[in-house]
Amino acid sequence: MDQSRPGNRRSRRPRFAVESLEGRELPSTLGPALPGRHYPAPDVQQFVPILYPPGTPQPTAAEIRRESFQARAVGYYNVGPGRFSTQSLTIHGFGKSATSNFSSKMRFQFVIFEPSDPTQPVTGTLNLLSGAFLNTGSNIMLDLSGPTGTEVRGLPTHLYWTHDVTSGTMFTGAGSAIPGYNNFPTNYVNSDGTLTSPLAIGQAPSSVNNWNMGVGDIRLQFLPQAHGRSAALSSGKVIVEIRGLLNASGALNPADKGYN
Repeated sequence: MDQSRPGNRRSRRPRFAVESLEGRELPSTLGPALPGRHYPAPDVQQFVPILYPPGTPQPTAAEIRRESFQARAVGYYNVGPGRFSTQSLTIHGFGKSATSNFSSKMRFQFVIFEPSDPTQPVTGTLNLLSGAFLNTGSNIMLDLSGPTGTEVRGLPTHLYWTHDVTSGTMFTGAGSAIPGYNNFPTNYVNSDGTLTSPLAIGQAPSSVNNWNMGVGDIRLQFLPQAHGRSAALSSGKVIVEIRGLLNASGALNPADKGYN
């Protein structure tokens, strides 16, 4: 029988079968698993005796997890001359792909100054702007410092940060406790820009249970590009990783972790 003709074709019924699938891990993220929760940042225990010196109220393990802060980002950087005679370089970085365990979408921008005198600390500031859908303008400002000596191609790779009280909305202010911020972060940073316990330098600690006190470190990896901005001394991509402790209350703004 000729089965090439349409009238002589046999009916074909679909056959269902189970096929094996390729095993893949779930995509990683720093975002919270559930609203109001976030993953702890690694290795933040080293910052506990700095932010909470011995003899002051000590945070519980649950509180350390709550305060743990981590952010990662990839962006771009430009290097220019110093703005003042005490600065040899100005490093400006920015990007939109930051993510954090405080907010699933963030933008970042920083400016860092290399000192002309290598005995003086590297200084700078970094701002993280939360991508909250309520458009609250929540931002985290970190004051950067650190000793020279970690530079690669003249650019710093490891700095420290303290939380700036001028951060916006849910990350602003120090609460109403006394003495408040009157000796933070001054007593928490050495003359070379490294973090230290106030007790180690003979200073009194701040009121440690104040909201929005925070310390930590930041690691930077600069990847220069051959064809960067013509006006810059050098430019390229930058990888940023931030970790530490940040005592955000979680009650100062309706667009806190559960919404950001």
